[in-house]
Amino acid sequence: MAIYQLPLRELQGLEELKQVEIRLREVCHGEDKWTLLFSSVLQGGKRLRPALVVLCGSFLPAPRSELVDVAAAAELIHAASLVHDDIIDHADSRRGQPTISKRWGEQRAVLYGDFLFAQAFTLLTNHGHTGILGNMTRAISLMCQGEIEQFNLRYDCRLSETDYMSYIHRKTAFFLSACCLSGAEVCGLSSLQQKSLAAFGLQLGYAFQLTDDILDFRGNTSDTGKPVLHDLAEGYLTLPVIRLLRNNHHGPTVRQIIESRNFTADNLAYIKMALESTGILREVDQKARMIIQRAKQNLARLPNKPPRATLTSLANHILQRTC
Repeated sequence: MAIYQLPLRELQGLEELKQVEIRLREVCHGEDKWTLLFSSVLQGGKRLRPALVVLCGSFLPAPRSELVDVAAAAELIHAASLVHDDIIDHADSRRGQPTISKRWGEQRAVLYGDFLFAQAFTLLTNHGHTGILGNMTRAISLMCQGEIEQFNLRYDCRLSETDYMSYIHRKTAFFLSACCLSGAEVCGLSSLQQKSLAAFGLQLGYAFQLTDDILDFRGNTSDTGKPVLHDLAEGYLTLPVIRLLRNNHHGPTVRQIIESRNFTADNLAYIKMALESTGILREVDQKARMIIQRAKQNLARLPNKPPRATLTSLANHILQRTC
C-alpha cells in the first residue's frame, strides 16, 4: 500500500513533495517506536496541506529546503492534531489502522502527539522565518480554540449555522489558509498575492469541512479515515444536522434523538433518510460549490503558471469527494 495518496496526478511529479516524504521519514526515523509512529500516523494521508505549501511556494523560485521543511511541518501539525483528536473521541481506528491511543494507550498518545508538534516547530525554526512560524502558531491556537468550542457544544441543538461556520473557521479553514500563506511567503510573492492565496486557502478549508460533513452520511471509512456517522454518534452537530433541526417535519424527532443521545441504528438510519429526502445534503453540497467558486476567483490575481492550474484542479477535487 502506498504510504500516502496524493489527490491529483499533477502532484505526483513534484520533486518537493517527494522530498517532504523523505523529511517525514527522517523525523520519525530511529528506534522502532518512531518507525511505528510514522506508519500509524503518517501513512495513508492525502498530503493536502504539504501540497498547498509547495504549490503556493512554486509561483517564483524558492529555497527548496525551506519549502520542504515548511510543507513537512504542516503535515506533522496535522498528524499531531489527529492523534489528539482520536484521544478525545476514543477512536479505535483511522485510515484502516489502529489509532495511536488504541495501540499504545491514551497517555502515550498524548506524548506522541506532542512529539509531532515539537518536530514541526524544529523544522519551522530551521530557517529563521518568523512570519511563517507566526502563521503556524496562530493556526494551531485557533485550531485548539475551535476544537474546544466544538467539544463544549456537543449535543447542543441550539447551535446555529453562524456558530458552526465560526468554529470551522478556527478548527479547519484557518490552517489551510496558513499553509497557503506560508508557501507564498517562502517564494516571495507580493503582499496582494499572499493575501489572495490566504483567502483561497480559507475558502478551500470551509468547503473541505462541508464536504467532510456530507461524507459522514454518504461516504465510507476509506473516504474519511473514520467510521461513517462517527461525528453524529459523538454528538458533533455538523451543518446538515443543524439545518435538519430547523425542519418543521423532522426537526422535533431529530432533536429528541440527539438530546437523549439515543443513537441506535434505526435512529441513525432515520436521520440519514431525512437528510436525503429533504434535500439538505444537496443544499450543503451546493454551498460548498459556491464557496469553491469564490476560492478560485482569488487565484485570478496569481501568475498564470502551472501552480495556479493545479490549485484550481485541487479545489475542484474537493467537491468530487461527495459525488
